[in-house]
Amino acid sequence: MSRGLGLCLLLGASPALAQQGLVPLSRTVDAPFTARMHRSTIAAHSAIRPYFREDLRTLPDTGAGETPGAWPWLQNLTDPGRRWHGGPLIDAIAGTSFGERDVLKYRLGGGAWLEWNASPRWTLQGDIRGWREYLPDYLARYAFAQQVVPGEGTACGDNPVTHWDWNGYADYKAGDYFHLTLGKGRQFIGEGYRSLLLSDEATGHPYLRITTTAWHFRYVNLFTLMRNTPVTGIDYRGPGKKFASIHYLSWNISKRVNAGFFEAIIWQDSDPDYPRGFDISYINPVIFLRPVEYGLGSPDNALMGAALNVKAGRGTLLYAQVILDEFLLSHVRAGDGWYGNKQGVQAGVLGHEVLGVGGLSLRAEVNYARPFMYIHNDPRQNYAHQGQALAHPDGAGFVEVLLQGEWRKGPWLLENVLSWSLMGQDTAGGASYGNNIFLPDNNRPMQPNSQQADLGYYLGAPLQATVVHNELRGGRLVEPRSGLMLEAAWTLRAETMAHGNAHLTNYLRLGLSANLHERHPFQTVR
Repeated sequence: MSRGLGLCLLLGASPALAQQGLVPLSRTVDAPFTARMHRSTIAAHSAIRPYFREDLRTLPDTGAGETPGAWPWLQNLTDPGRRWHGGPLIDAIAGTSFGERDVLKYRLGGGAWLEWNASPRWTLQGDIRGWREYLPDYLARYAFAQQVVPGEGTACGDNPVTHWDWNGYADYKAGDYFHLTLGKGRQFIGEGYRSLLLSDEATGHPYLRITTTAWHFRYVNLFTLMRNTPVTGIDYRGPGKKFASIHYLSWNISKRVNAGFFEAIIWQDSDPDYPRGFDISYINPVIFLRPVEYGLGSPDNALMGAALNVKAGRGTLLYAQVILDEFLLSHVRAGDGWYGNKQGVQAGVLGHEVLGVGGLSLRAEVNYARPFMYIHNDPRQNYAHQGQALAHPDGAGFVEVLLQGEWRKGPWLLENVLSWSLMGQDTAGGASYGNNIFLPDNNRPMQPNSQQADLGYYLGAPLQATVVHNELRGGRLVEPRSGLMLEAAWTLRAETMAHGNAHLTNYLRLGLSANLHERHPFQTVR
């Protein structure tokens, strides 16, 4: 018996007793479930992704209205009701980017994913992929500057680039209230297209996630191991590792109102001057860690935030986030641009079945972060992993207005995302104006008295830039559970600086795309 035939028979083994595990963290895959969670009659913790499959069982229309794929034999292999299930991950895309030196572009990638429902309580999953691709110029600039392809691993070579990535997890349901998940991957906290708390912008990283669900509450304890990307002019001694302890409490006050409370502590691994490693003081799963941090006299980076989500009508969601790093109320009132006032705000509205059109969702969202948000005086403790922001892709010192429309009908998907961002760009002199989260906040410009400037940091300084980015894609889902899709897409992007060259991207492409994990095309070198 050939190996391929043996694998097919194995994947077609008898069904497991229940569907456990996690839904892939990809809007192509999970957006229909999100829409059902947002109904006014449902109380769900939809701000915490990836979702547990067990959470989907209580949703209306789940299962009976599942999107059909183009190839039934492949959809049979991916059925999560089977003990073993999985499938191929293929990217075969060709395109052209008008106006660039190398007009022809491509993305070629291959891999597979496999999941095992080992028992009604144990699920193990893994996926691996490799790519060779010719990036459009704006993404090539980002890959060169940050040494990474957004969300997809270290960039090897100039353009074209080679990169690969793997993710996986082992999830155990302990009793009725706990999930213990150990893996490598990404998380997302929030109802927005973006998140100012924790997003899946960065490449996957090792983590331990403890999820507790009781009554109207869901509490997430997330412990992660991440890596820094060295920044020119900064002394990076040691292995470049850092850790984070992240807590999020989701409270369904009612079926229509949800509140969330967030905190994160980031600290670097040992270096020759400060032997440390993982700090067990931050393991405490219950209390807020900011008092612990102060009690330790810690120099670590601490963030705190909150969220409010309100369902209005039958299918409309109003949502907001606030994130705080540091601030003094006196400086906030004075409006003097103190560098230590580090805050961010998100507000948005999302409507489902707009104007009674089935499958139509529309979103409007605003995101804002002050200069120096997510930045620390030790750049090894910034809120980033492997050269990518852990929150918003623009980093700090920006305002963004985002509009999204999506229409689904059976296996067909049409989506458009329009983003307008105004931001500041630091000069080439090496001083930090709070726009580049990979620079320390104690590297500010010098005043005539040889002291660093503390005041006068505002949005759009010292050089103002605007980025208008539109992503239009449409196609047919070949295999919905892994997001395998025949698609046509168009990127139109304009970057304009107050002083400097403008960059225009006009990128058309067509092919087969695997969307098991979210793609991240909205990236700007700061």
